[in-house]
Amino acid sequence: MGQHLAVGVIGSFAVWRSGIILDGTEVGSRKARLLLALLAVERRRWAPIDRVIDVLWGDAPPRRPAQNAATVVSRLRAAFGPAIVVGGRAGYRLGEHVAVDLHDAAGLVELAEAEASDDLALLSARRALELLDQGGVLDGWPDREVKWAEPARGLQAALARRARHTMAEAALRLGDPRTAAEAAETALAIDAFDEVACRMLMRARSAAGEPARALLAYERLRSTLAVELGADPAAQTRDLHIAILNGWPASAPVDAGRH
Repeated sequence: MGQHLAVGVIGSFAVWRSGIILDGTEVGSRKARLLLALLAVERRRWAPIDRVIDVLWGDAPPRRPAQNAATVVSRLRAAFGPAIVVGGRAGYRLGEHVAVDLHDAAGLVELAEAEASDDLALLSARRALELLDQGGVLDGWPDREVKWAEPARGLQAALARRARHTMAEAALRLGDPRTAAEAAETALAIDAFDEVACRMLMRARSAAGEPARALLAYERLRSTLAVELGADPAAQTRDLHIAILNGWPASAPVDAGRH
């Protein structure tokens, strides 16, 4: 149809055509929206017909479920063009031309981690977080209806963690400890066991001339690990703690995935 299509699964489910958001009736029936959401979450992987049937009808499938699923696909193709859904009775996947916010964010995180320029790494990580922080995957839909989206929610959390690590690392390299501390603190607020984020926060506080706050971050992590897991911080974290105690440069090895 020559129109750009995008599906949003972060926060409220949405479909855009040529930059214009469509209302539910323009997208199709509840089943059509559910199928489109499933294929968007799966992105380029095939969804076998048995899985499609389970998502659309659960424990109460119609008498001819594969034929009914094909009818749902046919209506999506009529509304958006034949290439929106690829496949047939064995299974389906989303068309190559359809953008998905979750997977766009994944590409931005990978770009940020691989970027040689710290400025561009910081920019890509920010753009990824702008997408990832819009809400949870398929917010507003009953959990019983989208329980299959749990792996996508895990992916979203992992991507946000990686984006914040990369953002903090790039900011530290650029001499911007405030931005690094903000990214690291947010990561720790989400996961109190995130030692990579704690080390980055310690480095950021030390670089900002606030060693006491760096040591406090370590103590919070140490206490959390001891109480919750009966464990100590990793050797790398302990070494950084000693360096700050002694007033040495807190130049810990690179933690994030970028080289």
